[in-house]
Amino acid sequence: MQDIKKIKAESLRGQVYTALKKKIMQGRWRAGEKLPSEHEFCVMFGVSRVTVRAALQQLAILGLVETKHGGGTFVTEFSCCRNVDALHPLLQPKEGRDLITVMEYRKIIEKGTIGLAREKINREDFIFLEKTYAIMADEARDIAEYIQADLDFHFHLARISRNGMIIKVYELIYEILAAALGDIARLAGRCGSAQHRKMIDALQQGSKAECEALMELHIEGNIEVVRNSGGLAKDTGPLIRG
Repeated sequence: MQDIKKIKAESLRGQVYTALKKKIMQGRWRAGEKLPSEHEFCVMFGVSRVTVRAALQQLAILGLVETKHGGGTFVTEFSCCRNVDALHPLLQPKEGRDLITVMEYRKIIEKGTIGLAREKINREDFIFLEKTYAIMADEARDIAEYIQADLDFHFHLARISRNGMIIKVYELIYEILAAALGDIARLAGRCGSAQHRKMIDALQQGSKAECEALMELHIEGNIEVVRNSGGLAKDTGPLIRG
């Protein structure tokens, strides 16, 4: 069939770009920190300077790094909606309201999502949610682990809904939600674990309405934290898995 083209292996540039993007999103290099030189990346990845330069240019287009002439390449400050245009042109929150915009979206969507989850959750799902809660409740854990567990908890609720559209949208804006949860954790600290405990208990023993009310209360509390703080946490750096 002439209209079907051969599948090509992912380019070296794409592989380097993906690897560097993942490291940046995990917080390997913080906002304002200088990245290794192109030569160092060439040695690390075993690729040419042209490949590394192309990958860095793609990261710059996304807004994750900036190159200063004669000074090297630096990680830019990343807010939860900064790169939303790269994901979808219709998602354009107003400047200065990035975090609240995400929280308002979450309050609407995740309230309904946990309601669906209450009707469809199974034993394996409870085991997963308990694991995420244990990480969040462990004070000895690094803040990055806390943030990741928080994200895993809410993403798994989307999966439990068994609704393909909810899951796909969550995947589409995963990095935006991850950055938002990181901002909230830095503003409010580790206060979310107790609320997640209540949601797990409600999913197991409570009603759909109770689950929805707890989720709404949880996210409304996050919105109040942002409003009272007057903005985003100053040390805003992505701390997630890619």
